[in-house]
Amino acid sequence: LGAMSNVGRMDGAFFVSRTELLSWANGAFDLSLAKVEQCANGAVYCQIIDACHPGSVQMKKVNWMARDEHQCLPNYKVLQQAFDKIGIQRHIDVDKLV
Repeated sequence: LGAMSNVGRMDGAFFVSRTELLSWANGAFDLSLAKVEQCANGAVYCQIIDACHPGSVQMKKVNWMARDEHQCLPNYKVLQQAFDKIGIQRHIDVDKLV
């Protein structure tokens, strides 16, 4: 992939409907998500990052069936490790996500 671009907060990418996001994720990753809330366990986010940066996420450690907070936390730790590995300087505040 080429260099990352800076997308401003007023960019059209920030004004996409939930339906459009679900349609994209379902089509791109062969999923069957019905609600955005189904992404809350972090597994889909791991898959998206791994698709953009192949091999960056330890996908074998991702728990797709995670439902409770204690099951989701490891997914976000895997995601944070991938961010660190590929140089994304963003801390995931898991308490706010789960």
